[in-house]
Amino acid sequence: MTVSTKTLTIITVDQRSDSQSQAQLNFNTPATVLDLLNANNISIFQECGGHGTCTTCQFKIRDNNENFSERSDIESERAMERGFLITERLACQTILNGSATIEIKAIQQED
Repeated sequence: MTVSTKTLTIITVDQRSDSQSQAQLNFNTPATVLDLLNANNISIFQECGGHGTCTTCQFKIRDNNENFSERSDIESERAMERGFLITERLACQTILNGSATIEIKAIQQED
């Protein structure tokens, strides 16, 4: 059996400078977006430690929405409370099963 490699493209938006950077990472097995980012040293806010309670790991799906898991009960609650669009998800609660592009916010460094 052949394992197919999938690609996650991450567009990081720096709202201070209105600039964007892009990174790509490859993966073979489904994983949460947060686990993929952390395993590849790509910074995203995550104040609650991946429990879905703080919503700081929110990201936007740019393409291939069908490659993401359905919202968990926790994520559905947070999405309803905060009025998330269908493309706004929580990295800690969302499993990626295939190639896709997402957008995250750059973590601002203290001056």
